Amino acid sequence: MSLLPMADAVSDEKYKKEAKSIIAERQLVGAANNTKWNELISEVREFSEKPCYRTKVVNGYISDWDSEWYYHLPFPLLSVEWIDIDLSEKVLNLIQHIGFEFEATDSFVRVWGYFPKCYKEFGGKYT
Repeated sequence: MSLLPMADAVSDEKYKKEAKSIIAERQLVGAANNTKWNELISEVREFSEKPCYRTKVVNGYISDWDSEWYYHLPFPLLSVEWIDIDLSEKVLNLIQHIGFEFEATDSFVRVWGYFPKCYKEFGGKYT
């Protein structure tokens, strides 16, 4: 069994409650689940070169780009409204295989955690 945090890791129950409250208030509908998130992070952690990513959580915070897939993700991942991941054939094949709802730009893939889809900062990698 892995000691690395997975999708449901919670360091602060208050954060999880706040995220659930925002999800209900905004009437967001889940597009992903812990099984899908766990498969994604487990597979990416095995990549020899980790792709960069950024996340938007349901409270509106958008992270900077990062490539650390072990402890920097916004756990628990139930708070992830979307995650952008550097575009590569390997990443694209993985998210298609897992069955995520996603769209790609010329530089990254956006995987949605919730509907309705949020296109904030979707125009380009560093916009």
